[in-house]
Amino acid sequence: MKLSHHAGSRGIADEYLLQYIWKIRALAHLSYVSSTGEKVGIIAPGEENIHSGPDFINAKIQIGNTMWAGCVEIHIRASDWNRHGHQHDAAYNNVVLHVVYDNDVPVYNSKGEQVPAIEWKSVLNEQMYEQYAYYRQNAEEIVCLQSAHRVEPLQLYSWMDMLLVERLENRMTDIEQQLKQHNDHKEEVFYHMIAKAFGFKINALPMLITAQSLPLLYLAKQKNQLLSIEALLYGQAGMLQGKFADEYPQQLQQEYAFLQSKYHIKPICSSSMWKYAKMYPGGFPDIRLSQLAALIFHSSSLLSKALEAEDVQELERMFTVSASSYWNTHYRFDVVARTSSVKRMGRQAVHSIIINTVLPYMYAYAVWHEQVELKHKVVHFYENLPMEQNTIVRKYKHLEPMIHNALHSQALIEMYEHYCTGKQCNKCAIGLYLLKV
Repeated sequence: MKLSHHAGSRGIADEYLLQYIWKIRALAHLSYVSSTGEKVGIIAPGEENIHSGPDFINAKIQIGNTMWAGCVEIHIRASDWNRHGHQHDAAYNNVVLHVVYDNDVPVYNSKGEQVPAIEWKSVLNEQMYEQYAYYRQNAEEIVCLQSAHRVEPLQLYSWMDMLLVERLENRMTDIEQQLKQHNDHKEEVFYHMIAKAFGFKINALPMLITAQSLPLLYLAKQKNQLLSIEALLYGQAGMLQGKFADEYPQQLQQEYAFLQSKYHIKPICSSSMWKYAKMYPGGFPDIRLSQLAALIFHSSSLLSKALEAEDVQELERMFTVSASSYWNTHYRFDVVARTSSVKRMGRQAVHSIIINTVLPYMYAYAVWHEQVELKHKVVHFYENLPMEQNTIVRKYKHLEPMIHNALHSQALIEMYEHYCTGKQCNKCAIGLYLLKV
């Protein structure tokens, strides 16, 4: 079916549609004759180019009796080539095929060579256009909410695997930036990231600042003294200033005063930096700092232990730490709680730290050291952790019961942040699949 005049006038001014079609090979099976009069066969569409230059790279195109390997440029009208200045840009000299909706003029590269073109005006399916237009113009936050369940499970799971890797590689960029700031000290940066994770969202920044003010070397020298590790953390956190009635904070003050003189340090945070509003008392930063101290005390060489973990349960045991016994009956210094309970890191909190901090770092480490088995282990750990429950994941209830583990939830978060919110359906495997169907 040809595009109606109405459809053509309304929407072929959108190159995304043509890129869609080229990418999914929807029209690759057709026979074409180029603008130079030769038969054209589309062997491989190439890879979408996210950088400057032609739209697709590494394409393989049969033109006449010759197989060409090079780039493909896509335009609404052939004359857009000149309008965009490609005729003067040497970066476009390796374009072997110009794919256009309307081949209105012949075009030439900067060497004066005519660029072969094929035209889609007579073959573009109206239904395909309407589906695309629906994606781009739909006001819904997630366009495919009502139709994504139609995707074959194999297609969905393959896409989610790719999304997880994409998310982990994006996280690597942040990790590597931190490594540059800390002389490539991998253990130190891992410790900083864990400390930040212990602050969760609301107290992540002061937790990170506290950890960065305490080099691992200082903590390692106190590895057999839990009280000393706690004193360093609470002191740098600015929580040991003032007078206390209880013996425990008094002991911490005395120990910190000694260590402060020894290491020439001073509090880095102020009390106003720590947030308590809208939090369960078990998540107060006072308790999280004690739990972090327990992790450091019980797990020297923390990064090595994480890398050596045989299964996800081993990581869970490592991070299921408890605050000191003082906190069984307190939530703040000198403030007695109504009930007594061991302040152990909860299962959901442990999973959050593993999913969002430990495993991304392990994956980055595997890439740096080319450890393929470790990369596979990280993915396996994601598959064996429960799916996260948050506002983003809950938006994809329509995909239940196909989604059920942390790999899936991480993939959905990546898809939401980088595809759904910007309506990048032409870059999403689900959007491409539904369009092709």
